[in-house]
Amino acid sequence: MGARASSVAMANAITGIGHSLKKLNRVDEATKVLDDAIDLLRDSGHPFMVDTLRTKASWCSEAGNWQAALDTYLEAVRINEIDGISEFIGRDLLSMAHCYSELGEWQKVIDASLRAREMFKSEKLVAEISWCDLNLADAYASLGDGESAVAWGKRANDVAMLRRDNEVICKSNYVMARGHMVSKNYQEAENLLEGAKDLVARSGDWVQVRKIEKALIELYRATERENEALEAERRLETLKEILD
Repeated sequence: MGARASSVAMANAITGIGHSLKKLNRVDEATKVLDDAIDLLRDSGHPFMVDTLRTKASWCSEAGNWQAALDTYLEAVRINEIDGISEFIGRDLLSMAHCYSELGEWQKVIDASLRAREMFKSEKLVAEISWCDLNLADAYASLGDGESAVAWGKRANDVAMLRRDNEVICKSNYVMARGHMVSKNYQEAENLLEGAKDLVARSGDWVQVRKIEKALIELYRATERENEALEAERRLETLKEILD
């Protein structure tokens, strides 16, 4: 017991160093330090090692190191599946789905999101289920299945409308528009994109702003509206100059 306590204390001290490095924006060093803490916690069989794994995964995600983040979430899920709480397993699976999305592995996005959805459904976590549905819609649109994209997007939108959740309403409009684009339902897609554009306008979510504008550019070109496409590209360039 003494050795185990000593290992845990050392791991906590190392984790503190990692947090300090993170505050100094030395993310790579901070993540490597966490690996040492995780090794100590793993060797001691500490039950809360998964919390440190999640911290590491979130830091890897912030740094855009999606494969490392994914590998870490996978380990967290493997540990939690033995006797973990459904909500937290679902959250890890949802994070995995995001990593898979960034890596372009769309079928794995679907698999992870469906598993997370079942976990959240068992706990009646309605808002979390709507995020799973968004992931599913986006993945199906990326795979060229417009009908499934629209169907899952509508599920997310239904919950968002009931909750008056403008972020999810905006993102569900966007993913449904992507589905309609696949099916060449351009007018419906444009209506949804314009609605999403209105909702995101004051949010400061520039990632989503860019996604919507790029989708509109694709739509303008698909409907032979080159001048509007060029104007939208000009706006994006202005934003890029400010943010990048």
